[in-house]
Amino acid sequence: MKAILDSINYRIPKSMRSLMGILVVLFVITGFVDHYFFSFDSIGNTLQIAAPLAIFGAGQTIVMLTGGIDLSLAMTATGAIYLISVKSSSGLLVAITWAVLFCLIIGAINGIAIGIFKVNPLIMTLSMSTVLIGFFSVGISTFLKGSSHVPDVFVTLSSGYIFGPVLSWPLVVWFIVATLVLFLLTRTGLGRLIYSIGDNATAVRLAGVKVWKVQLASYILCSLFAGIGGVILGGQSGAVSIDLATSLLLPTVAAVVIGGTSIMGGMGTYTGTIMGALILAVISYLLSALNTSEALKQIIYGTIVLSLAWTYARISTNVRRH
Repeated sequence: MKAILDSINYRIPKSMRSLMGILVVLFVITGFVDHYFFSFDSIGNTLQIAAPLAIFGAGQTIVMLTGGIDLSLAMTATGAIYLISVKSSSGLLVAITWAVLFCLIIGAINGIAIGIFKVNPLIMTLSMSTVLIGFFSVGISTFLKGSSHVPDVFVTLSSGYIFGPVLSWPLVVWFIVATLVLFLLTRTGLGRLIYSIGDNATAVRLAGVKVWKVQLASYILCSLFAGIGGVILGGQSGAVSIDLATSLLLPTVAAVVIGGTSIMGGMGTYTGTIMGALILAVISYLLSALNTSEALKQIIYGTIVLSLAWTYARISTNVRRH
């Protein structure tokens, strides 16, 4: 038995074991607060809440590993599902094409501005988010006027169950996204470059790598995953509004940093982000069971991000000194 435990401890990093421990503790506490939480129905609902957050976290993890961040993610997600809803009258293939092109364009603009023109990622993506808010606010009543109802096929994809109350379609989509991201970051040259750029972009550039191309690819991938998450989120709500994904922007960043990805870049895993998303999903359920407001939830998410950002900054400073 001791040999088995030693093998598990060797294979699972200490940080991951800590996250698992936190998740278990939160699970037990939430179960005591609301006994219904231990039911399969409740667990299935919690996993459905975690799915879009973790899918958003996939893109956010990639760009944060390069030392960047994407604050336009929420509006990209909203824009993608809104275009699908409005253009669905022309056929699903046409609607999906519009959404994919939209995500590609937003990701490309962010990537070019940050990679080639050296615009600060926070400023660039925050500005892009503001532009998109204005664009869709005007478009909803003019050139993009149409139905805000999400097509039934995406409602089923976002909230339908395959087997029992736990295995649902959003989990299948999440599993596919997780598999792709884990393969990208651990088994491809692009993944290694993403980590390297976050660790030391200057050294990578001097080695002959076109850093801007990697950043461009990272922001395009982030926008595409935002679009997928937006489809899941929109399908779960059944209709699209301009603030559909706004409340998930800060939790997305929180999930990534809780999972151990450094805001400074170069360190982290998507496995950690998955754990972070699950932890936040359980916290969200717990806070809802305690009848807390959405504002308090945002305060808690913001506190988590600030605390971990300060911690990573201190660690980075200590490393440079030594």
